Amino acid sequence: MSHEPHKPDKQPKKEPAVLSEETITTDKCLADFCMKGGSGLIIGSVFTLFFTRPQTYPIWLGLGFGMGMAYDCCQARWNEQ
Repeated sequence: MSHEPHKPDKQPKKEPAVLSEETITTDKCLADFCMKGGSGLIIGSVFTLFFTRPQTYPIWLGLGFGMGMAYDCCQARWNEQ
């Protein structure tokens, strides 16, 4: 009963997927929308909490400003290509 170490089968290494410039730009834009939209939402929520307790318009206004800024950045990125 000899115990030889198990030799794994040698498989060819897989090449990493090459991402196109368009895919990278789209990913950056989606991340930008999430970050800036979320930041605007949080800032609007804090403003509502401390200053305009019964109204919710600052939340929507902050979200709109954040999404608008993200849209502007994405449009600039797409025009560079």
